[in-house]
Amino acid sequence: MADEESTEEVSAAISDLALSHALDNDAIDDAEFDIPELQTTATLESILNQDDDGFEPELDAESLYPPGSDSSSETHSIVGDSETPDRTPTRSKKQSIQYAMHGSILRHVTLKSVSSQVSAAADRVDAGKPSALAVGMYVAVGSSHGLILVFDPQQTLKWCLGSTAVGAQYGAVSALCINNDSTRLLAGFAKGQMTMWDLTTGKLLRTMTDAHPPGSAVLHIQFTDDPTIAICSDSGGSVFELNFKRVMGIRSCESRCLFSGSRGEVCTLAPLRTNFLVKDHPLKDMMLLAMATLSKVFVVHLRPRLAVSFTKQLKGPSDTLPLLAWQIVIIQVTQSSRVIDPVLAFGRHDTIYFYQLVYQEGVKVKFAPLQIMKLSYTLLNMQWMNAHTMVTVDTAENLHLLHIRMEEELEVIDLVDIELVYGNSFFKSLATGGNVSEAMALAGERACYQSIETHKGQLLLLGTKRIQLLTKVGNFKGALQLANSFLNGKARAVIGRTNVQNI
Repeated sequence: MADEESTEEVSAAISDLALSHALDNDAIDDAEFDIPELQTTATLESILNQDDDGFEPELDAESLYPPGSDSSSETHSIVGDSETPDRTPTRSKKQSIQYAMHGSILRHVTLKSVSSQVSAAADRVDAGKPSALAVGMYVAVGSSHGLILVFDPQQTLKWCLGSTAVGAQYGAVSALCINNDSTRLLAGFAKGQMTMWDLTTGKLLRTMTDAHPPGSAVLHIQFTDDPTIAICSDSGGSVFELNFKRVMGIRSCESRCLFSGSRGEVCTLAPLRTNFLVKDHPLKDMMLLAMATLSKVFVVHLRPRLAVSFTKQLKGPSDTLPLLAWQIVIIQVTQSSRVIDPVLAFGRHDTIYFYQLVYQEGVKVKFAPLQIMKLSYTLLNMQWMNAHTMVTVDTAENLHLLHIRMEEELEVIDLVDIELVYGNSFFKSLATGGNVSEAMALAGERACYQSIETHKGQLLLLGTKRIQLLTKVGNFKGALQLANSFLNGKARAVIGRTNVQNI
């Protein structure tokens, strides 16, 4: 009752401040597995150079910025204190780079209404600073004092979940995830607890306090395509499957350990979620999960039984973290047939690897190497924008837009003014006494897994005082130049284009 009253008080306070603007228990064998070679391997060009008709984002349908936003320039930043435990102390002003051949491809604007409400909540109802981000139909922002603010596509505050009283008990929101149909939200906290919320009613459905060993922060929490199954990992490097059940109206959660941190600490994980683009993909029933430690990447399938499908060594400097990202792509097999296969990108330090996941009915999945991309900078984060392009963020907080097949850098954007939120305090598990390994604490010094998200071709960045959106540019003069580049075959980072040869 006290928690409910506290939640109501916080929600009422935000409303009074007019903050709502239009806006089996099998263990994994850690030994290397021999993956059979494919007889025929698709080339990266055949994968990435196909039309994506029917699979592209409808940006206008779910715009995450107000219709009246200025599309010609970046809005001014809201300057705030950067001296927090999760901030990198040294910063320098840099200039963004636009290549003349392609012009400015990404438009970056501040989500003003969301940013102002997050800032106001921090100042007036002691919500704390932003600490985690999740994007689906809604934008969810977790705070350092345990609150979660949920906004609709018009940037209107829909829910204020939790309370500062609960935040004092659970700590900061360290991880967030929204399921495929945006009806459920999972939240992980710095002191190890997890909660599930109904985004249609704003009600708390489950509180999980014993799903993993106590004394560890929740670093990642992710839904799978099955809404009753989720995956989480903690600062001890262990990974757990969460099985949600409801019997006689009573909700419960069963947990099983998929990987123990004593055998190598998992730093990041990424379940393959096919429902975003393909509703009935045969891989959905296998529940594929990619995980990465400080020395290895491996993919397991959870169904029908837990087994390893792929492993690869992934080494790098001790102060760098591994990165994972899935993307569904259309592959032209013959002149008249196409298949849809996932591509897994994983990287560390200055190298990104691309592997195609091939599914053959009656045969286990196989991973075919496609490409290795060497970079001139150290990776901080990476995300797919579409099947052709990817964004990377380096340790100097520059965002790079890359055309994968051509290995070409299309644009560089300076992110220093955004003041990215870092999660190093969660990797060090400071809220529970810092009981983590030296390797995990060192590698997580620049962790920002929970600060950069993509959704339907849009990239959202979580800063200490504002949320930034990167999306396609509305540049009419540039549109004419782009049309010409279509005809001469020089255009890059093309979304939703009909093949020129078919015009």
